[in-house]
Amino acid sequence: MMMFGSVSATNDLGAFPPVGSTPGSRPGSPASLMRRCAATAVDLPIAVVGILVPLLALDRILGILNVPDGEAGTIWHAAAAVWGLAFLLLYSPLTVSRWGASLGKRALGLEVVRLRDGERLSYGSAVIRHFTNLLVTGIPVLCIANVSSITLSTNASGIHDKAVGSAVIHRR
Repeated sequence: MMMFGSVSATNDLGAFPPVGSTPGSRPGSPASLMRRCAATAVDLPIAVVGILVPLLALDRILGILNVPDGEAGTIWHAAAAVWGLAFLLLYSPLTVSRWGASLGKRALGLEVVRLRDGERLSYGSAVIRHFTNLLVTGIPVLCIANVSSITLSTNASGIHDKAVGSAVIHRR
């Protein structure tokens, strides 16, 4: 009598999946929460460097030009506000609308698409998605709801995805 059904020694576990893949990582399948978090972990250092390096360069330039501290502070704060806003409007929304993914998502084989037809988001939709994501991430109760939404929905859509009708999928 066989305790666990019929198990043969030749192919008892079936074919092994390709290295680095998970059962749900087929092209076109929804991206998991962990894969999305890993993409964010790649994007955050890029954002920090992309924002800080130009501002540090500006600080050095203001020092070399001997701009008085009061004026230098005003210039630096204005530049930081403009550059920070420009970066928020450009990095994620532009890369998602132009190439379908930020650098982090691209590195992890993910793409953001419109749920209804699988095409790329428009720039306007990408901006709304990005700022909704920033809002949701910044408010703890919404962040928990977003994680729950990604984890429990059939297409792994977060609140920011639902706001514009998008989905994050495996590209490869």
